[in-house]
Amino acid sequence: MKIVILGCGRLGERVAKKMEKDKNNTVIVMDKNSNALNRLGKDFTGQIIQADGTDMQEYTEVMKEKTDIFIALTNSDNTNIMAAEIAKQKYKASTAIARVDDPIRAKAFEELGILTFCPTTLGEKKIAKLVEDSSKKEAEAEDEE
Repeated sequence: MKIVILGCGRLGERVAKKMEKDKNNTVIVMDKNSNALNRLGKDFTGQIIQADGTDMQEYTEVMKEKTDIFIALTNSDNTNIMAAEIAKQKYKASTAIARVDDPIRAKAFEELGILTFCPTTLGEKKIAKLVEDSSKKEAEAEDEE
């Protein structure tokens, strides 16, 4: 599978390295910051491109051949949404995924066929579960006394 990842922050780096482990994948990582791309290290066998995520010329080069999965992971909702929409609509990526921190916007863009994940919502759910589990443990401890 050809996987294009826009954004090489902590999450982009981890996703790129995980996707690269499958030798059937061709992984391309784009970021405007060369220091961010350096996070991938010398062992990374995928393609690294220093480019702005809003530069249409870069998309034309990177996505001229079929892209199976496009993942936008920058720290900008607007960039991620725009990039995923361009990848899906103009370049016919089979799947477009965007990180969207605003839960309301995430839902709206899912309705346009862009898969989204919202760290805000995921964090909220995880914290609620941790609080619930902690409360249960406290109640169990009190029952044992």
